[in-house]
Amino acid sequence: MNLSTLLVLCVLILIISFSVRTIIKDKKSGKSSCGGDCGACGSHSLCHDSKSLFEEYRKQELHR
Repeated sequence: MNLSTLLVLCVLILIISFSVRTIIKDKKSGKSSCGGDCGACGSHSLCHDSKSLFEEYRKQELHR
């Protein structure tokens, strides 16, 4: 393993570790990576319960 390979490996490890750290930090703080269209998301039941979705929908309808 030469120096350039080792350097590239270290940079990749840093990038991956910062990415994982950011994902974990966002998850703990409650941030979501979704685009906001829960109806089109296959995992919407994992993020929100049905009551909060209904309340969110009512708020949007009242503001129109």
